[in-house]
Amino acid sequence: MAESSGTHRRRNNYEIVDNALEYKRPLAFIAFLLLSLLLATGTFLNPAFMKETIKTDSNTVVISQQVNSHFNRLATIVNGSSDEKNLISDDQAREVADLIIDYKYGWHFIHTSNLGLAKDIKDVILKKEQTDTDQVTAIRKKLKKQSDSSVYIVSNAFDLATVMLEANLITIIRIVNLLVILLCLVAVVSILREAFASHTKRAVVHDMTAGLMWTAFWFILVYGLLAMVPIFMDTSVITVADLGYWLEIASGVFLDFVIAGVILYVVSAIPWQATSR
Repeated sequence: MAESSGTHRRRNNYEIVDNALEYKRPLAFIAFLLLSLLLATGTFLNPAFMKETIKTDSNTVVISQQVNSHFNRLATIVNGSSDEKNLISDDQAREVADLIIDYKYGWHFIHTSNLGLAKDIKDVILKKEQTDTDQVTAIRKKLKKQSDSSVYIVSNAFDLATVMLEANLITIIRIVNLLVILLCLVAVVSILREAFASHTKRAVVHDMTAGLMWTAFWFILVYGLLAMVPIFMDTSVITVADLGYWLEIASGVFLDFVIAGVILYVVSAIPWQATSR
């Protein structure tokens, strides 16, 4: 009788652990989505972080190429000579990039004009520098002669209409991000309440940490592949909305996401192993 009772208890324990597995997959998906949104909010949607990111040596080169490609376009519009000698300095390029980052990622609602940004960019590129070539000096003089239309020329050359559209899309993305994050938190709380109400704490911890390990796996895989995009293809050929340059800069951030995935896997593996017996 005692033996039969012990066998029954063991069978019940196994059933509890097996039944708890129903929470692993939804938790893995929700955790992946939640952590991705939180990290994206703290990095790609954070102007302070983005401005620090472009200060690294590798990203400074990318930003300089991006800004100077638009400066060359400006040279063509004002009837200047468009070639590789039309280069403003890295410091000026970074100033322009900072202005665009503040406009695009700063806390705002809906932009209805980009002329203020165009004027700020014009003020930056009109500054004389010791590294100026004769062609750059000539382009600056021609831009100054355009007087009132110079702001519109800068707006056209730097494709600020697209920048304004992206800035407004980022506002919408922020709102959607916040709503999805709240929904994810509600879903996690609901899952945990249901799990702890119907299963042992050990089974729930084991299953939840298993779900987090799967989250970490997908973090490493997805963001690892995204980080390697600039390695396997020439991103400079993607000229739409400067997406190629963005992918080049974002690759370093995606590597940070991979590191976060590795840390999450290690941290989750410890309690998972401890509750596996």
